[in-house]
Amino acid sequence: MRRALVPFLLALSPAVAEEGAVTAGRQVFTENCEACHGPTATEGEAGDIRGLSVGTITGAVQGFEMMPRIPLTEAEIKAVAAYLRWLARTGP
Repeated sequence: MRRALVPFLLALSPAVAEEGAVTAGRQVFTENCEACHGPTATEGEAGDIRGLSVGTITGAVQGFEMMPRIPLTEAEIKAVAAYLRWLARTGP
């Protein structure tokens, strides 16, 4: 269900889509990334990852060094990027 919701939210109007992407991205981040990067995306070996681009995230989830491979869809990666942009704007 979650995977079907992400593309739907991204297809809405820009403001609604951004809000929906942030919400979806928060969920994907919490489930897949928070354990290592912390709830504010500023912890762990990578340090502050807030604001990473889609391209950087796409490469990272392929796995390297201490980063495990995480099988995310393109829509989930875009949602995580939206969430990380939001954290960069509003974070602590």
